[in-house]
Amino acid sequence: MAARTSASRAQLTPDRVVAAALDLTRARGIDGWSLRDLAADLDTWPNTVTHHVGTREQVCQAVVERVVADMTNPSAELPWQDWFRTFLRDGRDVLLQYGGVARRLCRDGPAVPSAMPIMERGVSRLIDGGFGDDAPRAYSLLLNSALLLVALADDRVEAGQERSDVADRIRAFAPSPDAAPAWALMHGFLDSWAEDGERTFAEMFDFTVDCVVGGLEARLR
Repeated sequence: MAARTSASRAQLTPDRVVAAALDLTRARGIDGWSLRDLAADLDTWPNTVTHHVGTREQVCQAVVERVVADMTNPSAELPWQDWFRTFLRDGRDVLLQYGGVARRLCRDGPAVPSAMPIMERGVSRLIDGGFGDDAPRAYSLLLNSALLLVALADDRVEAGQERSDVADRIRAFAPSPDAAPAWALMHGFLDSWAEDGERTFAEMFDFTVDCVVGGLEARLR
């Protein structure tokens, strides 16, 4: 065991450390593993991981950097509406694989180096679309509205909550569908979460993005 550990330590690189942290994040979420867990996966010691990449927080920053680098940066030829719909929907599919990264992006997005080309292109599309000095605010609104939905989905997974369980709890104390048209609609909405939460989440995500885009279009007019 000691010889194998010595060999693995000799071959360890920053790229291997971050790749292993990505795998752990995909399996457990970014807050679901420790530096000791990462070192065990690499068959080495925590201080060796620290030597190659840094503290756990620095490893997490490298994970976020790598995840964002995998996100689509759509063509600059697209109108701003299509650019953001494409970026946010493709980004949703990437981020849902790595629990907790969306929340970190809400907090640290401008400080992630691989986000810089995406930000530059997104803000440029908004400037070309007529937003002028409001382009950075519009960019933040579009991203945060989408990222927060993904972050909430991550939180529910981390808490072990099935969407169907949450829907059942709400239906248990909500007025019956016959009480009012509003409750009939709400029960149908809750049923859709219970029957196919992933599809309903995707629909809710698209609805949110479309509404924010539509609201910004109305502001321009």
